[in-house]
Amino acid sequence: MNSKRVLIVMTVCLLTVAGCGVNKSYRIDNGTTRSEGILTVNGSVRIGSDCTIGGDCTTVNGRIAVGDRSRVEELKTVNGRITVGEDCLIDGDLGTVNGRARCGSGSRITGEVGTVNGDITLEGARVEHDVTTVNGDVELSASAFVGGDIVISGNSKSASTIEIRIADGSIVAGDVRVKSKRKVQVILSGGGEVQGKIDGAEVVREDESQEE
Repeated sequence: MNSKRVLIVMTVCLLTVAGCGVNKSYRIDNGTTRSEGILTVNGSVRIGSDCTIGGDCTTVNGRIAVGDRSRVEELKTVNGRITVGEDCLIDGDLGTVNGRARCGSGSRITGEVGTVNGDITLEGARVEHDVTTVNGDVELSASAFVGGDIVISGNSKSASTIEIRIADGSIVAGDVRVKSKRKVQVILSGGGEVQGKIDGAEVVREDESQEE
């Protein structure tokens, strides 16, 4: 999900949800099956373990948390973090503008994972398509997998370095592409690898430096 697409999606969601006048937090109990999604403006969405949600979960100002072994569709927020537990299925994209995204071991995201101003952490999770950010670090650990590319996009002029850490047998099946002027480091350790090309980033191989 590129940064422009993230912003467009979030703006559309904001206008749609605001029109509904929904301003509350949702807490879904463990083991709940719900046939429709959840939309709110100023509220968080907390989904328990072993739940099935038959629609998208969207908020403007609030966090989204999904418990272990739950199944949901797209997860989207503007101002808030997204946390996904272990062995979950996210059947669609996962995106936040101003917040972090973290996905636990065994979880699968069938779409893309994107942030604008937030780190992305995949701890043994599997993302079928791209991982995209503008200003966030990206960390893959515990044999995480990205089926598409990792993309650093946008026009940020920040002087700080973005780190993409690929560790513990994690794999990026596509490329690492830097489409901005930011300084980016790709740090490979513990058998982590990028199977495609690394374009526009410095590569640091920690295993080799430690051997020296």
